[in-house]
Parts: sequence; structure tokens; C-alpha cells
Amino acid sequence: MKIIKLLIILCSLCNSGLATAQVRPGFKVGLNSAKISNTTLDAKSGIYIGALVDIPITDYYTLQPELLYSNQGGKSNSDIYGDVNINYVSIGLPNKFYVSPDSGLHFILGLGLDINFENNFVNLTNFNGDDEISPVDVTVFGGIGYEFNFGLILEARYKQGTISVDFFGEDDFYEEVGSNLNGVFQIGAAYKFKI
Repeated sequence: MKIIKLLIILCSLCNSGLATAQVRPGFKVGLNSAKISNTTLDAKSGIYIGALVDIPITDYYTLQPELLYSNQGGKSNSDIYGDVNINYVSIGLPNKFYVSPDSGLHFILGLGLDINFENNFVNLTNFNGDDEISPVDVTVFGGIGYEFNFGLILEARYKQGTISVDFFGEDDFYEEVGSNLNGVFQIGAAYKFKI
């Protein structure tokens, strides 16, 4: 019974904090420099674009859920094989830690789920996808950013995949030993609206 009362009190405090917080929706856009580890592929340039919701929890901490389109993969350096072009729907949960309440400088740590737009479980079930490329990737990311008072945010991040892109380990351009993981350096801008 004491545990239930404690949970009710904690939920009430969280809800009251979120109710007074200024939740702000926004959008973001930027550039990717993506590479797949343990392959003969070079880094590939791409874009990311999508939406975010900025949820301040304290003066030092903000939660910023995101839904993005992200173009990743690798660029071929051979005439035998083409580029690997992977389009993801990325669901991210960045945690922003501010250096001080009055500073826009912040550090970012988070987790994400990347769903392969073309080779997802639905397409693979219907035999419409490329079953050599993994349908999902679980990512961890970190970075640094600066937020201006009028809503503009500039950020640089590094996102590391944890699930091998080469789903069955059969592709020839994955010649080196080890897991073939996504690694993406991202730089971009976001804007938060006042509501």
C-alpha cells in the first residue's frame, strides 16, 4: 500500500511539472555522413528531416522525442558493387542536459529505433524487400548543441547502430570480419515554435 501511495505522489509531481512546463513542437533538418563498419564502402552523404517535441523537465534537463526520416548507408568505391542506400524512419529519445539554466549550451544523450523504410518486417513478410539488409536498428547517440532564445537550435551528434546491417552475413561488399554497424555523424538545425 505504501508503494502505491508513493507511485501516486510521484506521478502527480511529474504531471504537475509537465503541466507547467512549456512544451514546444518543432522541426529539424540536417546532413548525415554515414558509414557501415567492417566494409569496403566509403562514407555516404545524406539528409535527415523530421519533427520534435521539446519537453522541459527542469532548468537543466529537457526531453526531446523526435520522429525523423534519415538517409544512411555507404558509398561504393568499386565498379562491381553499387552504393548501399538505406532509408530509415528514426524514432529518437534525446535527453538534453544544459550547462546552466541561462545557457543554451547543452549535451545530448539518447536512444533510438531506426526502422528500415523499404526493408521493414511488412515488406519482408510480403516478399517485397531486400532480406539481406536488417529491417531495424537500435541506436545510441550523443552530441552537443546550442539553443538560442528565439527557438533556433544548432546540434552536432554521433549516432551508433547496434544491430548488424548485413542481416544474414551474405553480401560480398561486407568483406571484413565483424559486425557491420551503422555509424552516422549528424549536423543540423532545429526550430521550436511557441504555443
